[in-house]
Amino acid sequence: MQLTVTTIIFGLPTGQRLSHLRLALPAARLAVRELIAHKVQQEVEECLTHQRSELSGEYLSPEELLRAVPSATPGTVGDEIARAQQAFAARVYMIVVDNRRVWELADVLTLDPTTQVEFIKILPLVGG
Repeated sequence: MQLTVTTIIFGLPTGQRLSHLRLALPAARLAVRELIAHKVQQEVEECLTHQRSELSGEYLSPEELLRAVPSATPGTVGDEIARAQQAFAARVYMIVVDNRRVWELADVLTLDPTTQVEFIKILPLVGG
């Protein structure tokens, strides 16, 4: 099954960053942890084959997103998946499916090609 996943990052100095990924999924029902794994795996593979210039970044630190930390190629697929799943569990970013926030890695989703899936990160305000 094919599904479009949108990533939105709010709070960047240049405004919001929006990216889309056409994701191939093995089944219509899967846990949030599996959705994250498939998304991250596809992004890392696209980065490594130069089909994508960078990861969408919802699980990256603010410093990485703001480029205070030098940009590097992604780690291994397994490392990046673990990092993204841990960041979701720590509420570093959120996932919204058809306008409903999902909270747990074990939550099972029923998806179809028209399902709206958004990975959303809101960066903290800087300054004073």
